[in-house]
Amino acid sequence: MNVLFSLNIAFSLFLVLGASLLNLAQTDKCSIHYRLSWLGWALSVTMSVYFLWHNNFIALSVPYIALLSLFSWMCIILHVSFIIDLTACRRPRHFYLLYLSPIPLTFFSLLIPRPVGLITFVVCVLCFLFLFSLRILLAWIHSSSDERARRDAQWMLITFIVFAIGIFVSVFNSLTGLFWVLTVWYLLTYVVINHLKIFSHLSNVENQLIMDNVFDIIIVLDRDGRIIRMNRRCCQITGLSDLLIHGRGIESLVVHPDLAASGRGHWLDRFGWYDTGSGSGSGSGRSPSIDASLTTINGEEIPVDLRVICLVDLQKKITGYIVSASDMRITLQLMKEISDREYAARELALSESKFSRMFIFNPTGIMIVNLETLMITDANPAIEEILECESSALSGKTLAEIGLEMEDITLVEFIEKIKMEGTISEFGASFKTESNKKRKCRLSAVSFDLNRTGNILLAVADVTQQETLSEALGRKQQVETIGVLAGGIAHDFNNILVVILGHIGLAKMRTVDKHARAPIEKAEQACLRAREITGQLLAFSRGGKPVIGRCDTRQLIVDAAMVSVNDSSIACLFDIDRDIWPLKADRIQIGQIITNLVSNAVQAMDGRGIIEISARNKNFKNLAPQRRPRGFDAKPLPEGAYVEIRVQDQGPGIPEAIRSKIFDPFFSTKEKGTGLGLSIVYSIIQNHLGSINLETREGDGATFIIVLPADSVIVKPEKSRTNEYLSGKMRVLLMDDDVQVREMASALLESFGYEVMEASDGDEATLRYQEAFEADQRFDVCILDLMVQGGVSGIECAKKILAIDSEALLIVSSGYSDDPVLSHFRDYGFRGILPKPYTIEELRNVLANILVQ
Repeated sequence: MNVLFSLNIAFSLFLVLGASLLNLAQTDKCSIHYRLSWLGWALSVTMSVYFLWHNNFIALSVPYIALLSLFSWMCIILHVSFIIDLTACRRPRHFYLLYLSPIPLTFFSLLIPRPVGLITFVVCVLCFLFLFSLRILLAWIHSSSDERARRDAQWMLITFIVFAIGIFVSVFNSLTGLFWVLTVWYLLTYVVINHLKIFSHLSNVENQLIMDNVFDIIIVLDRDGRIIRMNRRCCQITGLSDLLIHGRGIESLVVHPDLAASGRGHWLDRFGWYDTGSGSGSGSGRSPSIDASLTTINGEEIPVDLRVICLVDLQKKITGYIVSASDMRITLQLMKEISDREYAARELALSESKFSRMFIFNPTGIMIVNLETLMITDANPAIEEILECESSALSGKTLAEIGLEMEDITLVEFIEKIKMEGTISEFGASFKTESNKKRKCRLSAVSFDLNRTGNILLAVADVTQQETLSEALGRKQQVETIGVLAGGIAHDFNNILVVILGHIGLAKMRTVDKHARAPIEKAEQACLRAREITGQLLAFSRGGKPVIGRCDTRQLIVDAAMVSVNDSSIACLFDIDRDIWPLKADRIQIGQIITNLVSNAVQAMDGRGIIEISARNKNFKNLAPQRRPRGFDAKPLPEGAYVEIRVQDQGPGIPEAIRSKIFDPFFSTKEKGTGLGLSIVYSIIQNHLGSINLETREGDGATFIIVLPADSVIVKPEKSRTNEYLSGKMRVLLMDDDVQVREMASALLESFGYEVMEASDGDEATLRYQEAFEADQRFDVCILDLMVQGGVSGIECAKKILAIDSEALLIVSSGYSDDPVLSHFRDYGFRGILPKPYTIEELRNVLANILVQ
């Protein structure tokens, strides 16, 4: 009996080991072949260990029982691994730890009580093994993608159940039968896997490979919407395994507003798509797209593009569903990137549009210059106006070729600084235009890269007008500063001159001998020359404001010009319109302008040549501001009637280096010049609200162009008044704060036969007038000094006298005034003016004019 048992065991071991070795000899081996071989070796070792004890080669001891238990547990673990690999189920992450479990299970087997505890434990383990294998095989059947694979899996399940029953029966009858049952089962499994190719049908490797290698997510559902299988992509994204999700409803994985467990069937019927073959209806086109989300094991929701396709049998009945989903995270990211790029493109286009508008419509001139060649590549319209040249003509030229002259920095230093610092703040420069005009500018530069090329953005601000205005304001301040000093000197000097001229006039009246009168007349001429000098000084002071009246333009120009050329061989050529308008100006000051300009021309022409003087009417009433001449504030002259006077000489012209300084006080190119001539001209024209400009070229003479206000209203000429004063005894009230002036003026008036009453200030004069008026001995004329130091002025005195007698005849006299009284004397109640210093003839004429009114 022992011999037969040994032969059975040996033959069984031979078959199992042989099948294990043949299994490894397969050319297309995969993991399941290796697992089946390991299982065969484990069965062989276990049966060998049992064979040694059964034939008394090893005693039944604790180490032997432990060894047999260890290999038995190893067979069970390898069987579980083989079943999982056979059914293509996903292994748990830490499945490899299961291979270490036979050791603790062996110790547990040795410690449990025998025989009841051991039998109970073995039965439980076998039951667990049976149920686990059954569940795995059933899941395999459910997840089969076609009918043939499902039937093959079912046959494999039947084979497993039959042999399991055989094993159960053999355990309680014969261990040799058990070994043969295991052997036959192993051999049958080997034949099924390697020769009948049922494994390929059972696991449907091709379909699974196709599903696992599809980039989209694939979920297979049964007719009720429960999950049967997922592909590898779905497992990777969700982190779920087939075993964990198997049998659950699709709503446990897919998130959609209309999807719930209770309405799962309705949702699948609504979105499920199948081809009816009719070319219309639900079978036409493509399965509808569904925006949904996929739930991961961590609770994260992944956006997907979902489609549901119906699986139908030959009778067109729905047997299941295939859910395909595309991960939309990359698509959404791409859409976001595309949207961001479109937004960036729009922003770039908007930025380019803004830059283009700023470049084109910027009032500041802009040039883009190549950093290496210094050639201009682009320019805006503003720079065209500054340089008086089109941008097409500027393109391709260098900075030196367009007449750029930098101040305080050379071109080489400019390039080095822009390369090192990248930007240069404002600095001065100038351009020469094609018309040979010089434009003063302020430049700023910044470097930038464009199309991998270094460039300079050069901003050019035209400050020619501002510089001109600044020079005019500076010149005006100089004139006003000198005027403060000149006005005070002229006032005191005129008081002295009026005394001298008055006594000279008395001396002339009392001297009959011609030889005795000659030195007196020369002294008078010297005093009149001194008066002209004080007049020049007054042109700088506020007291030198013009006394505006209607002046005969022709006579004024001819008389003043002829005075300057009388002692020379130079002739004046006059070209004055016959209907020239009279000037609204101070006759004496305008004559001084003509005299100074003609005198300068005579000296510049070195005694030879012709001075051309012309005068034209200019009506600026309906002329645009930009077409009118500019005044001293760089603004166009107000609308109205003007006369333009041109004084042109044939001298050498004025050098460009000194043209901006000719109107500065005390600037002169003459050795004995005072430097006040053109400054006086400038000040007088400024006070008349006119303008003066210079046109000159070296070697081609100079032309001064003067524009002065005129009166275009035609007025009939008045009858000339007699210069003879009225005879008879008249009473005169004389008020002046200077004792010598009062004594001199009283002597002159008394020489006319007048009775004179003197007063030192306004209060005394008012008291004298009131007393005479109340005594019915009123004064015929009152001569009042305008400025009184430490007392009531002539203006206040005039108000008080007019309050007493509204018909009083008042004359204002002054050598200096801080107020425009002399220009508008009638506004203050005066009938005439008597500027200091005055001669006896001028005093007689003023009295005659006022007394005949």
